[in-house]
Amino acid sequence: MIGGAPAMQEVFKLVGRAARGDAPVLVTGESGAGKEVVAGAIHSFSRRSGSEFVAINCAAIPENLLESELFGHEKGAFTGATSQRKGRFEQCDGGTLFLDEIGDMPAQTQSKILRALQSGEYARVGGNDTLHADVRVLAATNRDLEAAVESGDFREDLFYRLNVVRVHIPPLRQRREDIRPLADFFLARIADKKGGPKLRLSEDAATLLESYNWPGNVRELENTLHRASVLATADVLLPKDIPLGPASLAPASTDRAAVAAALETLKAAARGEPLIPYIESMLEEAGR
Repeated sequence: MIGGAPAMQEVFKLVGRAARGDAPVLVTGESGAGKEVVAGAIHSFSRRSGSEFVAINCAAIPENLLESELFGHEKGAFTGATSQRKGRFEQCDGGTLFLDEIGDMPAQTQSKILRALQSGEYARVGGNDTLHADVRVLAATNRDLEAAVESGDFREDLFYRLNVVRVHIPPLRQRREDIRPLADFFLARIADKKGGPKLRLSEDAATLLESYNWPGNVRELENTLHRASVLATADVLLPKDIPLGPASLAPASTDRAAVAAALETLKAAARGEPLIPYIESMLEEAGR
């Protein structure tokens, strides 16, 4: 975790206090703010650090499969269940289970998670045996769970069970002093993965990053620097090398010259790798 802003210093203090105990923690903040990083830090500094840290995105798994993902299933429990399968609770017994986007969890699964939190007991889908697991649950959401409770979309008892310790991560636009250190970290990591020289930000490029509002938060900053590192033609990034906002994800559909220029740049960056035909097809589609 990186952050010198006062708000992030408070987050670091809360992480340290939460790591000393074993209570559930609810991590809140906008998408891309770093909720999983905070959850991982709590686990790493806890007494469970030597055991599994298992993360699951509740919004990314279909409702009919989420219960099986969490608690496992018995052979024949449903079509396609050809063998017994352990769930995430069983997998991280003694460790930490991170439930990302808990606000999108269906009501039926919420009740079963509540039981597992209260007693440590659960059952596999299609099974009759009661199983036990010693699991610390950390949860995260970008939704307003208090409002979801009021509207009946989220169980009140589960909310209070999860909200023992609350860690809120401020959006990147509210801690602009952290943008340069984060950018420097991401550029160093990109260089390490590529095995090449580390790119540097020019002063104008750094000022540009600091002036942008980052609706996608830290994740958007990292992705932006990845794109810049692919398109850069020198070791120092200039403002022109840094595409900002959704429009930077693809060339404008009406600008065929920009499509051609982007294609040539990507060809040079990829140095003839097999991904070129795919890039060509995607850019040609964007240029129609």
